[in-house]
Amino acid sequence: MCGFVGYINKNSEQINPLVIKNMMDLQMHRGPDDCGLALFSTKENKASSFNKDELKNVETQQNISNLNGGIGFNRLSIIDVSKNGHQPMTNRDNTIYIMFNGEIYNAFKLKDDLIKSNYNFKSKTDTEIILALYEKFGLEYTLQKLNGMFAICILDLKKNQIFLARDRFGVKPLYYILNEKFFSFSSEIKSFLGINNFKFKLNREYLSEYFIFKYIAPPNTLVNGVNLLLPGEFIKFENNKVEKKIYFDFQNYSKNTDTKSNKLKKLEEKLETSVKNQLMSDVNLGCQLSGGIDSSLITLFAKNFTKNLETFSILFEEKDLTEETYIKKVIKNLNLINYSAEFSYKNFYQDLKNGIWSFDAPLSQINSIGIFNLAKLAKSRVKVLLSGEGADEIHGGYPRFTRIKFFNLLNKIIKKNLLPSNIVSKRFKIFEFNKIFNLDLDDIIILASSVHSFNDISKLIPKINLSNGLKTRREMIDKIKLPIKEKSLIYEMKTYMHDLFIKQDKMTMAHSIENRVPFLDNSLVDYSLSYLSNTNFDYSYFPNISKKTKKYLKVISTKYFGKAFSYRPKSGFSFPLKKIFKSDHFREPIENEILPKIRSSNLYDIKKIMKIWYNIDKSSTSELELLFSIICFEIWLKKFKIDIL
Repeated sequence: MCGFVGYINKNSEQINPLVIKNMMDLQMHRGPDDCGLALFSTKENKASSFNKDELKNVETQQNISNLNGGIGFNRLSIIDVSKNGHQPMTNRDNTIYIMFNGEIYNAFKLKDDLIKSNYNFKSKTDTEIILALYEKFGLEYTLQKLNGMFAICILDLKKNQIFLARDRFGVKPLYYILNEKFFSFSSEIKSFLGINNFKFKLNREYLSEYFIFKYIAPPNTLVNGVNLLLPGEFIKFENNKVEKKIYFDFQNYSKNTDTKSNKLKKLEEKLETSVKNQLMSDVNLGCQLSGGIDSSLITLFAKNFTKNLETFSILFEEKDLTEETYIKKVIKNLNLINYSAEFSYKNFYQDLKNGIWSFDAPLSQINSIGIFNLAKLAKSRVKVLLSGEGADEIHGGYPRFTRIKFFNLLNKIIKKNLLPSNIVSKRFKIFEFNKIFNLDLDDIIILASSVHSFNDISKLIPKINLSNGLKTRREMIDKIKLPIKEKSLIYEMKTYMHDLFIKQDKMTMAHSIENRVPFLDNSLVDYSLSYLSNTNFDYSYFPNISKKTKKYLKVISTKYFGKAFSYRPKSGFSFPLKKIFKSDHFREPIENEILPKIRSSNLYDIKKIMKIWYNIDKSSTSELELLFSIICFEIWLKKFKIDIL
């Protein structure tokens, strides 16, 4: 787990190595154990490397003339913590450089085959295995073989090419800028602040999407000119141009005809194998434990292969918001070591600002602060955490999955004027959008995961544009040529799940901790998708859906933790928002630092926002959530010094 950066002058002008160093410094938290830099020419077959000590005065080095590009690496040592794992790593004749962020769980099986072909390894890292595969077979073959989470940069001096690639699920982030002057890339957006000739400007085109969904779907970001590499995508930079290619797509899966008992058996076996494979580490490792069935199953299987496994949890003084009862049950049943911290109202505002800086974007999903604090708690004990993220998206764990068909039926009723849309919208916020345009099934799938209703948003942000807010997602879902059930899951994996992974990565890496996701093992996902058409979840016309979602995982969970544990209503990771808004520790800095910015902005209806702010007890939960999104947006603008005009 690490972070890397790169910068190339397109006009072949000599690079200032301080650009790379400054970019690296801005994401030092991703790799405090070691660092390295290489400067190169995109026109000539030559490069110069610098280690951690040489970086201190890299600008005074004599061997950097006529070099127009540079790459830099910050290392968090997990596998082979020796100096042999130093990056950028090169091949034997120093013509190929690689930077790798992530873990490859089948790396050493691949290594055995390479050894048989007489490849001699100098390290015990998975990085060198990727380098050997690329040198022998090329990039596309290599990417298809890798089972893990990764962002990769390969500089091939022989071909004067640079390759960037992300894992098939998008667990590891990778951003890039391509303009008339330069090509640059980084594990985090904030590193681009180190580029003197690049100014952070708001990408207003996607502002509506942020306020509707609380995040931006890839490849777009809120920073103008900054793009996010898609999951399962690689790009080639050559002759100052970028070529893109998708090497993996969720839609390519086979149908499974196994019996239910065989499916359950194989699913459990594959999950256990995935956890076992992801326990590989040369440093201390633990588990995030929320008390939900996903993190509990991961912890259960990790316990089978780990002595003195440590777990970490965030608790609340409000007992209705915490799953402490279930956490204690897992700890007791498995005889685990657990460390927990209680949510702090006193530190929340500072944690929020730090979280937004770490995330590179408005952090309006408030539960991300819980992950931020959990990682802070775990930092003194472990370097690696396993989490249960991804299970809900792949196995249909959200109530909205069960109701899409019902939403579609209601929409048809409304279109025929059999039921007024304003009556339906009181129960299902999705149909407030019907006032703007007639919904089709794709729109219903998209809007089922919306956070704020258009009616609420337009009251506080009159300039919001619905069409702009849905544009990228409509283009994305239009390419998913599957039945409704499969389409809704695949769309969720490409959008909401991807955003969750980015948050997990950045909230944990803010504290130099690697987060792993066993539910996203290639084989496990392939198998789970193979039977999603007739299992995983059922459509429901009734509010009680505890038995309808994530069906197979609940059966497995019941085997170990009991029926009451597995079939309880889904609670998620909630925060006491109203209490936060009423806390002096939150209100005072917002009054002093953020409200003046809101008042001076032409984006909002100030009177309505102030009415909510000064009447917290009378305001609805949806109003408070939207106001929180606005506050997070303004904190982000301030932290990154972004002008919205």
